[in-house]
Amino acid sequence: MTSVLSSPSSAGLRFRSSRLGNNSSHGSAERVSSGSSRHLSTEARPLVQQVPSTVEEEKGLPNASVASVGKTVAYLEQHHTSLLRHYYHIMSLNSHEDKHEILPAFAFQEVVLGDIIGRGGFSFVHEIRKLRPQEVYDTGNEEAAARAKFSSTLKRGSGNATPSNKDPTELYVLKTLRPDLPEDEMNKGIIDLAVEAQFLAALSHPHILSLRGHSNSDPLESRYFVILDRLVSTLDTKLKTWRKDVGINQGMWLGPCIGYCCSRDHVLHRIWLERFTVARDVASAMQYLHYQDIVYRDLKPDNIGFDSDGVLKMFDFGLAKRVTSADKTDDDHYNLTGNTGSLRYMAPEVALNMPYSLSVDAYSFGVLFWQLCALSVPYSGYSCKMHADFVVGKGHRPRPEASWPDDWTALMRKCWSADANDRPKFEKILEVMNRELDHWSSEGEDYMSNEELGKDSDKIKARKSKSVFKIRARRDSQRLDIDTRLAKPVGLTEKRHEATIV
Repeated sequence: MTSVLSSPSSAGLRFRSSRLGNNSSHGSAERVSSGSSRHLSTEARPLVQQVPSTVEEEKGLPNASVASVGKTVAYLEQHHTSLLRHYYHIMSLNSHEDKHEILPAFAFQEVVLGDIIGRGGFSFVHEIRKLRPQEVYDTGNEEAAARAKFSSTLKRGSGNATPSNKDPTELYVLKTLRPDLPEDEMNKGIIDLAVEAQFLAALSHPHILSLRGHSNSDPLESRYFVILDRLVSTLDTKLKTWRKDVGINQGMWLGPCIGYCCSRDHVLHRIWLERFTVARDVASAMQYLHYQDIVYRDLKPDNIGFDSDGVLKMFDFGLAKRVTSADKTDDDHYNLTGNTGSLRYMAPEVALNMPYSLSVDAYSFGVLFWQLCALSVPYSGYSCKMHADFVVGKGHRPRPEASWPDDWTALMRKCWSADANDRPKFEKILEVMNRELDHWSSEGEDYMSNEELGKDSDKIKARKSKSVFKIRARRDSQRLDIDTRLAKPVGLTEKRHEATIV
């Protein structure tokens, strides 16, 4: 990938489907990320401040956008140097990759927006009603063709691969920064979106959200945006639906001797299949990321979505990081930012600001897998302080149901082991998920009553278990789902990031 993201005059971002980064790129990457001076050298940054004014005039773009980028770079160099290095690091790696299809770039004026359908800590997500490409923004024949081809997918009956019977607003969304952010949050949001765009442009996996287009402005400009496939729901929503459906179809509990009466086993079986399919798809995406040496660091239901065809898509790569030898310690861990992500799914070593490895994603998966099986929120009612005391300090973990097969429980416990070296790699996790799915598929409705494969595994309750920590958690008021990029410093293991996350 070229440095096209660094200039409005660039031809357009290109994306690829092979491995992100290679050994030949490590040298330039390390020069960018390991500089001792807080001020980045001219060699280490894209030419964001050297865009010719004639280009701006030819395209009708405001010169103020160049000044805006320069202001952002200056602020980040002064306050968040390591975060800016992280962004340039990714760009230097991507610049060594093979170029494939051009990703269309559009001016903000060419996009007709609909309603705001999502709000994040840094960004708004708008539906896209239509695109109105203008020739003045074409930078070449290839780029013009890419822009025209993508724009046509938003027209009914266009004859393209996109189903013409779908409403245009059902296809894509535009993600851009919130205009109401204070200065520091705005600058962190700018780099967060720029990093995510770089990652999504370089990744290609059926269960990772695809980047379809982007702004023709510099990523370090506050009006930068990305165009993504529209998702219709998240895993958090599905978990609530499954829990309700299990409660309705589980029947009446008549005691341990009899069990459930009048349960609809075929519905329960379908829901189990759906949950294990989710676990398998997540494991597949994570295996792909780890193969690219990328640690995701934010695996949770809110970052797992589903498109209109029900296909799982992981999104929000703002906390993702490609690890390199420059960050490596003597024990094969990496010096990365601690307390990164959501505490509910955060490995202890991350919460303690210790060096860590790719295995922190396996820890998150173990907690998520328990949630998929239990249909309950892990550490429900815990505050941040209680998480530090009980989970990080004393090794407390969610309690597996006695009725679950031993393979499930063993995998969970291996994933959330306090010893990072004990956690399985995602190749092993994926192997277990595929095996379980094969069992469910081959046994059909009879699987739930198959004593060889499970011990009354249909008795998982849809009700959330009572928490003895509810009252204390309410008093504490600090909850586990706070984004560490936004929250303020609170306690010893709850350090929040007015500093940068890299």
